[in-house]
Amino acid sequence: MAQRLLALFLLLNCLLPYGALAAEPGEATPLPAAKPQKTPEQRYLDGLACLQQADTPCAQVALAGINPASPYAKILEAQLAAGSQDYDEALRLLLPLQAENHLLPQASASLHATLAQAYEKQDNPLRTLQQYVLAATFMAEPAAIEANQQQLWEMLGKQPRKTLLEMRGESPDTVTQGWIDLALVAANKDQSVGNLEQWRDAYPGHPASAALLQQIAASAPAEAPAAKLEGKIALLLPLQNPAYAAAAEALRTGFMAAREVAQSEAEVQAYPTTGNQELLAPAYRLAVQEGAQHIAGPLLREEVNALAASDLVTATTVAFNQGDSGLLPPEKLLLFGRPVEAEARQVVGICRRLGMQSATVIAADTPLAKRMAEAFVAEWKAQQGAVNIEITFSAATNLAELKTRASARPADMIFLATDVEQARRVRPYLDAATPTFGTSHLYDGDAGNPLNIALAAIHFVDIPWLIDPASPAFTPYRQAALKIPKGEMQRWFALGVDAWHVLAGGAVPLHGLSGDIHWEHGHALRELSMAQFRGDRVVAEPLP
Repeated sequence: MAQRLLALFLLLNCLLPYGALAAEPGEATPLPAAKPQKTPEQRYLDGLACLQQADTPCAQVALAGINPASPYAKILEAQLAAGSQDYDEALRLLLPLQAENHLLPQASASLHATLAQAYEKQDNPLRTLQQYVLAATFMAEPAAIEANQQQLWEMLGKQPRKTLLEMRGESPDTVTQGWIDLALVAANKDQSVGNLEQWRDAYPGHPASAALLQQIAASAPAEAPAAKLEGKIALLLPLQNPAYAAAAEALRTGFMAAREVAQSEAEVQAYPTTGNQELLAPAYRLAVQEGAQHIAGPLLREEVNALAASDLVTATTVAFNQGDSGLLPPEKLLLFGRPVEAEARQVVGICRRLGMQSATVIAADTPLAKRMAEAFVAEWKAQQGAVNIEITFSAATNLAELKTRASARPADMIFLATDVEQARRVRPYLDAATPTFGTSHLYDGDAGNPLNIALAAIHFVDIPWLIDPASPAFTPYRQAALKIPKGEMQRWFALGVDAWHVLAGGAVPLHGLSGDIHWEHGHALRELSMAQFRGDRVVAEPLP
């Protein structure tokens, strides 16, 4: 027993630091504290700091200290691989880790940012964008968020419009879609500040930084200064025809509001018409004889046809109707109407740019709806789209049977050729999951009308004045517009405002209350804004 105790004593002495045996009896000699081992998280942060300093050897040392099975080792290894352009290896390491939900925020941000770089090298812009969006959700430092957004925006800026539209059709969430729509706004050479304001309205709370939005706004073309008209201007409007007097008064109010905003001293005189084309010529001649240098009007289709076919047009004249299809106006006559056919054709362009190939057409049994449907179908087929089925309904139609017929031939989208009341009636019988589109006739102009709930998710085109009334560009006209009832009359008010600018500037592009306007052979070609019914609200959408 004594020998065993002696052997144990000698072994313990060998394990103690040198000098411990020399301690005085009864004194306790403290052992040196063991150096604590760093956790994988700490070693990963060390490696990340090395990479931020572009010190690859330092990062490799940090990596060597982490268990290879740890996700932190794989993330750091993937970052090193990406740094050496080995993006296939980065994808191999990182893809299985996307479901990890207990990582440090810095590691999660790096994981998704590295995946974004890898997908960009693979020319997969949608997944690249998705990963940049995910990376941002784990970032807290403003500088990191800003750098991430700059990389994201630089990538989007390289994409052609066609690619952006394809991405938009596949985007999985509102934030991602918002980025794509913002890129489409910036890519539009004719974009204005108003387009950006529409984007803000469509995506409230979007994470795009104020600095980036200011950068985009700065690249938008400056709005043209308010044009002035001098001399005498005649308004040829059916102020004495009860059927059209309200529209004529709204036009006059808008025209005079634009005159006031322009601070013009031009004399404006109304020459009331009745809508009778036989009486138009005397009114036009009288206006010219009394010194009118510019004329706004007439309003009715028959009047415009008669004027275009005459030799009366000696002053610059803006008519509020396009006249019959194919009408070729004389040189000084500009046709500035609101044809439903043009709206239907614009809807076709929107849907085709969104990648839709087949359509269902649902039309009310009215002359106006027939014109909409015929224009849509003709343009859709001209752009190589397929019409799966056309259905016309009336007040006597069994809508349950309509639903069965439409469901039997599903399509990529539905076009509604109806007015607002007809749309509210038929909408519940149509597939809510199928994108549905229509013209301005679906909107009564009251953004807060609770009846709009029946139209939820429908997209439509309408004038910017009604879709984006809060636009700063429209501020000067709001007070005058209070005299005009909501809805349809506001559309005529907007047309009156724009008619002033058309007369002042001639046939030049105009970003107006009634749309973005340019001219072709004397006819106004107007691009309307786009919006969607969301609950009981109307939300502006950027045009694709």
